[in-house]
Amino acid sequence: MTRSSPRSFRPGPGASAQHMARLIRAEEIRRQHRTARWLLPLTALPCAALAVWTWSLGGWVSLLVALVPPAYTACRVYRSSGSSWAKGAAGERRTARILVPLVFFGAGRWAVLHDRAIPRSSANLDTMVAGPPGMVLVDSKNVLSAKSTLRVSNGQLYSGRYRMALDTVEWEASRIQQSLGTPVTAIVAVHGAAVPGGRLRIGNVIVIPASRLRSTLRRLPRQPGWNKSHVQGMAMLADARFPPKA
Repeated sequence: MTRSSPRSFRPGPGASAQHMARLIRAEEIRRQHRTARWLLPLTALPCAALAVWTWSLGGWVSLLVALVPPAYTACRVYRSSGSSWAKGAAGERRTARILVPLVFFGAGRWAVLHDRAIPRSSANLDTMVAGPPGMVLVDSKNVLSAKSTLRVSNGQLYSGRYRMALDTVEWEASRIQQSLGTPVTAIVAVHGAAVPGGRLRIGNVIVIPASRLRSTLRRLPRQPGWNKSHVQGMAMLADARFPPKA
């Protein structure tokens, strides 16, 4: 990543997306500073002149005239436009919290890896889960409107007019499978939107509400040989093959 520093990047769920969000916000603030340098004086000077002219009406009126328009302008200039990276990072962190009980009470039967780099690629894996059902890729999708409902059209998943790139999720799962030599189940965990019927299967990807992630993982078919030692061994191999995104 450009303009990165060790101090600003802390590995963890959604860390790379949050880091990118900070870089975007920093650049946005630099642009806002450039705008503020000419716009705020342009607003403040006429207001100051008008405040002097209205002094006879009372000091508080003049104070409002002098301060309110520049303050409003400053708020408009420095407001954040928001970032899809920040929203994505928030979804990944929520997914991580959902999975905590699975690992904590799983007595070694489950292992979770977050925010992993794909070698020779700029993409990253949101979450990898190793457990009785084998290796599972969990991709978090954070939809802004809680009133939104996903829809399927021509074999594609949409939230409003936005198409969710499930083909990318399938590709990521295939990279894990090639590297680890084991089948991979791909799951999209949706935050903030309803999934029709509570579950969809599009191609090789299972789409569910994030709230059902733990129960879905537990209900997946168990794979032969995926006992505690094998799960931990595969988690260590995945950790080596897919290092934390930096």
